[in-house]
Amino acid sequence: MKAWQKTALIVCCFLGMGISILYHMHDEAARFTARLNAPIHLNIEIDRYHASYISITTSGIRNENTELSISSGNERLHNVILHSEITGFVQGLFLHVPNKTAMESLNAIDGISIFIGNRLFYFSRSDIITLQGKEQDSSIVYKLPGLRYNRSLITPLLGSPAFINYYGDLNAAIQIFVLFATRPDRFIITWIFIIFLFVLLRDNIMSIYCCLKNKRYFADLLLLGFITLIGFIFRLNGYVRYSSWSDELYVVAVASNPALPFLATFGDPGNPPFYYVLLRFWFIIFGWTEQSARLFSVLIGTASIISLYVLLKRFINGKTALLAALYMAISGYLIGYSQEIRNYILVVFLVPIVVYNFIHILRTSNPGFTHMIRYLIPSILLVNTHYYGSLFVFANFLFFVAYSVSAKSFSLKNTVLFFVGNLIIAASLLPFFILTAFSDALLNTDFNTWISSPGRKYMLMAAIIPFLAILYIFLRKSVFKKINIGSNGYFIGYVIFVISVVFLIAFGVSMYRPILVQRYLVILYPLLIAAFSAIFVHVLSSRSRVIGAICSIFMFSWILGGYESARGGSSGVYHESLAFIAQDAAAHPTRISMEILPLSFYRVAHFYGYEHLQKYFYGDDYDVLYLNPSHGSKEEMFDTIERLGIDRDRVLKIHVNRYSSVFKIYSENFLN
Repeated sequence: MKAWQKTALIVCCFLGMGISILYHMHDEAARFTARLNAPIHLNIEIDRYHASYISITTSGIRNENTELSISSGNERLHNVILHSEITGFVQGLFLHVPNKTAMESLNAIDGISIFIGNRLFYFSRSDIITLQGKEQDSSIVYKLPGLRYNRSLITPLLGSPAFINYYGDLNAAIQIFVLFATRPDRFIITWIFIIFLFVLLRDNIMSIYCCLKNKRYFADLLLLGFITLIGFIFRLNGYVRYSSWSDELYVVAVASNPALPFLATFGDPGNPPFYYVLLRFWFIIFGWTEQSARLFSVLIGTASIISLYVLLKRFINGKTALLAALYMAISGYLIGYSQEIRNYILVVFLVPIVVYNFIHILRTSNPGFTHMIRYLIPSILLVNTHYYGSLFVFANFLFFVAYSVSAKSFSLKNTVLFFVGNLIIAASLLPFFILTAFSDALLNTDFNTWISSPGRKYMLMAAIIPFLAILYIFLRKSVFKKINIGSNGYFIGYVIFVISVVFLIAFGVSMYRPILVQRYLVILYPLLIAAFSAIFVHVLSSRSRVIGAICSIFMFSWILGGYESARGGSSGVYHESLAFIAQDAAAHPTRISMEILPLSFYRVAHFYGYEHLQKYFYGDDYDVLYLNPSHGSKEEMFDTIERLGIDRDRVLKIHVNRYSSVFKIYSENFLN
């Protein structure tokens, strides 16, 4: 084939890929919208008489009327809440009122609150009556200005207005890539062009491969850098899209608050202080903000990719290390924890470092002081990050003894030395135990009562694990090939042993005092990824390459496919709800506004830059009373107001999202 012909075909392939992607995305648009755009929850507080005069239309791919329903407010209340949940691509929101009653209807609106994702856009009555309208048929149309979740660079280039609920160009690119990589059946034409392009460029690709193969160290670093960059981008995307939930609020407002005494870092009886100490210093340097705190987790999560790579590169091989790093980078579960202001992602980062130094001790016939120090430091940090770290270190000690006996390298001196090292690790927890854990957790029967006793799932797992361990021991010589971590030993065996011991200890303790929670088991996630990667690479390097390739691709699709659906961590609505309460109260300065509020939440408001309203006590006089949904479910919120003698029928619900609402309660005197 002549050069110009090959070039023309390559250009045709790229054009075909672009056109086919647009074609497939047009078909996927309906199912894909939720990944690209934030849901919109519109709330209009208006007097009951004028509620029927108000309507909303949206502009976007399709201009359509949006149905408004009275979500709360009974005959006793003068005002009602008109609510609508809007999904899809929205470029603007327009308020429609009858021409004849335009000013009267606008004056009847007490306020409009629009939640786009976790962001609030509030229009007070003074904002509403100054809107500029335009006549349309028998109505006057008012565009609600200033609505936009994120900026876009692409839509202006395409000559179309930006969508107000668009998560952003980076998110769109990642979501398209994820869908494209995990569902080739939906992009079949594009994949055909890609395959044809690879055939055309086969010689060029082989030349690049041979060049990199001769410089393997440089090639591995290049690939690791690329994988780490992917992991960072995935973690950075949407890292402030989800509002903090109660545990995160405690972390930022109490445990790591740089304005509080340093001993506040020891105040959480459920978590040792190391993460809180680190975050506190981070706040001092980079500012006490939610964005700063989440970026700290993003960076730790990205660093965990490298820590696992270094472990496997050193003790298995480069291919396994790169595959494991890739799995870590794209795991939706770990991406979620990398965006949460909690200590779990720090545990994930520290585990490979602990294992790295532990295996060094196993490989050394006569470990010295330096080896022990290298193991002690990360182990001390691990157990002082989460108490499951103690289970992990204890499992290492058991494996050390079992390995020494099975390898016939048992030494009383080395065992005593390692035992003393573990005593030092345990002793590092004494300050935490003395100041907090002993009295507030171990002796407090009301602590962590939300953790239930192990259910059927965990009981079944606990029953199966010993049988699987026995089966592995029996079949390891014929089925599982040896993956050397030194002169003797099995890395897969180590992984199975540690996972089994940690789970079984947690299960056993939970039969007396429940501590077994799925998210606590994230400490085992790096070992699981390492084991799967080692098995797949071993199969790929043997005769069963097809099976290994299929397994690796399946694992890749399964992990990447969980980018949105299997996120670790949690989220809340405290920030946007607090913003509504503050702005709604400020819009009505003549009213006596109060808030039902636990005292512990005062620091949280300051963290977000707000001042809380006056705290309500039973019997206080008020005009309007607010209750933030972060205090519990709707039923728990109703129970709270009923304990204060407030009737459910007096509640107006401002919808923050599909599941949570701010309660706004008018007093009987104010209504009368």
